[in-house]
Amino acid sequence: MNAKNEIVIRISPDQQRIRVENTNGSVISCKEITEQTFYDCIKQSIRNEEVQSGFLPANCFHVGIENDGSHSYCLWYPELYADISYFGTEYPNFPLPRLVFGFHVSKEGKVFSCKLGVVEDKPPAEDVGMFVYPFSNVGGFNLCTGNNELPVYKKIGALGNLPGYLLRLPNNNDSFNAKNNRLHMEYRALLNHLKDKEPAYYYTDVLVPNGKTLKDFIR
Repeated sequence: MNAKNEIVIRISPDQQRIRVENTNGSVISCKEITEQTFYDCIKQSIRNEEVQSGFLPANCFHVGIENDGSHSYCLWYPELYADISYFGTEYPNFPLPRLVFGFHVSKEGKVFSCKLGVVEDKPPAEDVGMFVYPFSNVGGFNLCTGNNELPVYKKIGALGNLPGYLLRLPNNNDSFNAKNNRLHMEYRALLNHLKDKEPAYYYTDVLVPNGKTLKDFIR
């Protein structure tokens, strides 16, 4: 039969005395310790696995951490103009509504899914209203990047460059629907109509509410 080995801690009812009994086979040794010593022992035995985010992308308003080590990031896009193209036609400095982007990134820095949404032009908050994206390549919030190879980000802070990269990709008619703009214009007509407008024009004449909020986009 194996010898019994155990440690028993006894605390007096008034919590003024703490005694440690160490049993090793038939030998029992005892000692009293202070409250501070007991506290330090407990504190040092707790494993605190801290998660370090590193430098976050500019304008990041949400980070999600998955069990497999991947991360999701939501970014508030600060620009209201971008250089875009549609079937070979360039639209430099094209006006935009306020956009938000979402990215799912592997622990190696590979981007494997993208989201894009249109929000009210106000500071980010969970209850900020959202609209249907009026252009192409977006279904719900999911952004299709086709066969375009997305960059690998060894430094997550550089992920802030991805929204601009995505907006510069050539546009086509995938997922475009004239019902997604209040003017019911087809794509090229809509682009030509908007190219000289101010970004605020979207909110008065173009955007269709989708009943979602920024909280839904984060989910």
